[in-house]
Amino acid sequence: MEFIPHDDQTIIEMLRTIGVENINDLFRDIPKDLLIESLGLPTGLSEPDLLKTMKQLSELNHVYDSSFIGAGCYFHYIPSLVDFIINRSEFYTSYTPYQAEASQGYLQAIYEYQTIISQLTKMDIANASMYDGSTALAEAIIMASGVRQKTTILIIEGIHPEYINVIKTYCWGHGLNYKILRIEDLNLELTDDIAAVAFQSPNFFGEIQNIEKLVEKVRLKSPSCLIIQVMTDPTCLGLLKPPGELDIDIFVAEGQSFGIPPSFGGPGLGIFTAKQKYLRKIPGRLVGKTKELFGDQEGFILTLQAREQHIRREKASSNICTNQALCSLSALIYLLSVGKRGLEEIAKQNFQKSNFLKKNLAKIPGYEIKSKNPTYNEFVIKCPNLDALIDECEKVNIMPPLKLTHYYPEMKNLALVCVTEINTFESIKAFLKAANTAINIGGVKDGF
Repeated sequence: MEFIPHDDQTIIEMLRTIGVENINDLFRDIPKDLLIESLGLPTGLSEPDLLKTMKQLSELNHVYDSSFIGAGCYFHYIPSLVDFIINRSEFYTSYTPYQAEASQGYLQAIYEYQTIISQLTKMDIANASMYDGSTALAEAIIMASGVRQKTTILIIEGIHPEYINVIKTYCWGHGLNYKILRIEDLNLELTDDIAAVAFQSPNFFGEIQNIEKLVEKVRLKSPSCLIIQVMTDPTCLGLLKPPGELDIDIFVAEGQSFGIPPSFGGPGLGIFTAKQKYLRKIPGRLVGKTKELFGDQEGFILTLQAREQHIRREKASSNICTNQALCSLSALIYLLSVGKRGLEEIAKQNFQKSNFLKKNLAKIPGYEIKSKNPTYNEFVIKCPNLDALIDECEKVNIMPPLKLTHYYPEMKNLALVCVTEINTFESIKAFLKAANTAINIGGVKDGF
């Protein structure tokens, strides 16, 4: 199809209709220092030259032998079956299941994804997914505000800092108030005017919260307040109690750990589940199963689409316009591949290996474990010289742990260490050796 650009007169008429003087006014909300005059793109290349350039670019990437970094994006084992299935053309080229009669395969895949997530979490409903964990949490907060018709949200410390930033943006856009507080101060803030309490467990620092006690406290002080739990690594559900057994109203998570590689930090998968009574308030869409009007043949349809694409904007519960279908398919195939026992084994290895490293790091002079509660695959440690530890890790081709000053400037020489099932005993020994070597290296460098 030929592209015919608008002529000057048409542009003037459109600008006059929406009440702006020129096209630049359409971008006035963007800070001037972020606007660019030109992309500075190079001239076109022949196919051989392009392939050569792409190969050179790929060789700039550094691949570590092992990783001890997590913080919301994790290296887990991915069965070969996952890539084999999602790269089949009937899945890989599919995008949207709007036409049910032409999309039965993908609709069924999404339906099965919803089913397996509901079974895993023991929650009544799972939607057809959100962008990622952070937007799923923000959407949960907006949903809770709509359910309760209240505008104040309590956020327990320990939620991923990047998720907090997304929450702040959503709350600003929706005119909601939020308060970040310590879990010890929750009783002081709970009233009937609170829409929801949001918390993360295991939290950003890997600590497993006492969810039963938290839920009991909220129900006693504010019975109608919604309780929202978020996770960044739901492989722990192979070991920990699922949210549906803990009276959680809305459970959300980042599903990247379910068969999706870390890549360069994305894409992710926003898992979103809720109790049955909130069915009509859930954002995104739900796929359902039905039967013929005059017959017994089953089929799959989009049962609920509470998005601004499909209904009046003022009645929409969400403006997220994708369901990350390929990523949710990855999660489905991953969970089917490993099965219940496999996920339990993965969770046990994450727990045991991280605690093995934690205990042995604590034996090295100068290292102090700061995590006081039980932890799952991540923990905080104080290092005598964190910069030296990072250098020593890189020397032996180990991706070092997260330097917490990246998010919390006051947390000097504190690191968030992550261990998953793919960390071998040899890689853990190499990390401990790097930690030992770093003790005798003086000097502290600035930066991350």
